[in-house]
Order: sequence, then structure tokens, then C-alpha cells
Amino acid sequence: MSFAPRFAAAHWLLAACIAGLAAMPALAADKPKKESTLGKAKPGAPFLSKEQLRACLAQNDRVKAQLAETLPLQAPLKKEGDDLAAAGDALKADRAAIDTTDEAAVKAFNERLAARDKAVEAYKARSAEYNTKVEALQADKASYIANCDGRRYFEDEELQIKAGK
Repeated sequence: MSFAPRFAAAHWLLAACIAGLAAMPALAADKPKKESTLGKAKPGAPFLSKEQLRACLAQNDRVKAQLAETLPLQAPLKKEGDDLAAAGDALKADRAAIDTTDEAAVKAFNERLAARDKAVEAYKARSAEYNTKVEALQADKASYIANCDGRRYFEDEELQIKAGK
């Protein structure tokens, strides 16, 4: 009995098996998706869907833009408040020194007082506008923390979103 026909058949069978394996989708060859987090995620934190990730990234951009818009307003507003307080203290000190019998001095003091009151009203309006912006920023930031912070996502989805897909 000859082994040549069986040996040739074994080659064909081996070639067919290799071709079949090559044609099958790679089951275990898929790379694991890289994960990332928004903030500090705890192990087992839920994953964001692609739409949730899109919303979270947009909300994060909005919060950063609001912060960039609001933060520079804080120092000048504080300085203006401090200046108005100092002007008020100066007016209180000058009030005791005014000769109430001198009509011109009283009129000048009243004009300074009216100018400061007008400046205070303008300051209050700007301060209210600033406070509204800060409250909106805090609400958006709290929403971001509640919905996005500490959640995991797949990096390839983030890249797709940033590419406009």
C-alpha cells in the first residue's frame, strides 16, 4: 500500500482548511477598543453611548466657553465694588466736615452723592448680569457633572465625533 495518494490528499485537505480559516472573520483578532473617561471614572462605571458622548463633549465645550466669558468679568467687577465702597466711606467722612450753612458746599456734596448713587445703580445692574451668567455656568457645570463626569467611553467614538461623523 502506497502512502503517496494519502499524502497528496492530506496536502489538499490542509490547504482547504487554511483557506477556510483565512476566509472566516477574525473572531479573536479584533483589537480591544481603547477606553477613556470624562473625569475620574470608577471601575465598572457605565459607558456613554455615542450620542451621549456627543452631548457631553458639546456641554463641556459650552461650560469652558462660559467660563472663559465669565471669569474675566470677575476682577473688574470686584474692583469697581471696592472703589464704590471706598467712595462711600469718603463721602461719610466728608459729610461730617461739611459746613451746612454754605449752600454751595452742600450742593457740591449732594452732587457727589447723587453721582455715587448713580454709579452704585449701574454697578448693581452689571453685578446682577454677572450673577446670572455665574448661575447659568453653575447649572451647566452641575448638569455636566451629573450626566457626564466619571463616565467611560470608547476613544474611537470620540475621534469619530471630532471628525464630524
